[in-house]
Amino acid sequence: MLLRIFKSNTLFSPLLIPVAGLLFWMYSFRAPQLLDIKLANGAMPLYYLVFNFLKGQDFWQVFIAFFLVLINSFFVAQLGSSFLFVRNRSYLPGIIYLITVSSLQSLHALVPVHLATLCVLISIYFILDTYHKPVEITFTFNASFFLSLASLFYLPALVLFPLVWISIFVLQKGDNWRLLVVPFFGFGAPWMFMWAFSFLSDTDTSLWNDMLKMLWTDHNAYLSEPYFLILTGLIVFVSALGSLSVISAYHRLKVSLRKYFVIFYWMLGLVVAAALGLMTIGVEIVALSTIPVAFFISNYLLSDQKHIWKEILTWIYLITMIFVFYFYN
Repeated sequence: MLLRIFKSNTLFSPLLIPVAGLLFWMYSFRAPQLLDIKLANGAMPLYYLVFNFLKGQDFWQVFIAFFLVLINSFFVAQLGSSFLFVRNRSYLPGIIYLITVSSLQSLHALVPVHLATLCVLISIYFILDTYHKPVEITFTFNASFFLSLASLFYLPALVLFPLVWISIFVLQKGDNWRLLVVPFFGFGAPWMFMWAFSFLSDTDTSLWNDMLKMLWTDHNAYLSEPYFLILTGLIVFVSALGSLSVISAYHRLKVSLRKYFVIFYWMLGLVVAAALGLMTIGVEIVALSTIPVAFFISNYLLSDQKHIWKEILTWIYLITMIFVFYFYN
């Protein structure tokens, strides 16, 4: 019954995302807590512009964070519909994204990763839309540009930059040297503007020092916390089932879908490798890793076999997220 509601595609289906979001974020609205800027891991200049504008306004910080998570959830769902990652049109990927991210109370704040995630999703759209376009310079530039913007909100978003070149070889297969150079221009434009502005305002030295300090600050203690391990274990298990579902139907999938899933496997690999290898990355990285995971899980839950087990798994997933929400802060 629960899975049937989640995977439905009716007039009221879009309401499932905000309703689920309100249930998870209700307490944060009733008792909003002001974000300590020192806990805004990975914060960069574009984030500070937004944070300083809302400084001291605890309710509006929480509200905008909630709004960003909603927008990102709808964007994930729209990607699934636009590029047909799931076998039936459904808001399920967006619901999975929202429930997973909202289960972590530390993300119930205006943290940099929410702003960066929106830019990453826009970049992913441009990346996927380059398929069957041998020399799609414009979209390749746009993808690099929005990834660069993401890194100016949240520095660890830099780990996704190789995804642009990976997509060139997987989706476009272009041998035009200009296409391989375009990402440098797309990525460099926002960073050059930032450095020029900081130089003219005589803040370039402090900016560089802040970035170096950020890279050597330890934020990865969450990797050994029991409740996070429970969350991760379930997500890995269900994602593995989703991956097996993709692999079992691989030869029946459209060529475009095969390539899209390859891009998402690369994306997940880059994020996981960064989370395990870089001590500066904190639990907020879940907001990025959940993007590909939402499609793997949805692909499995929307397949046509063993409905009862999928219903049970959906309940287990939801209950686990609620459990983590109440006991993991």
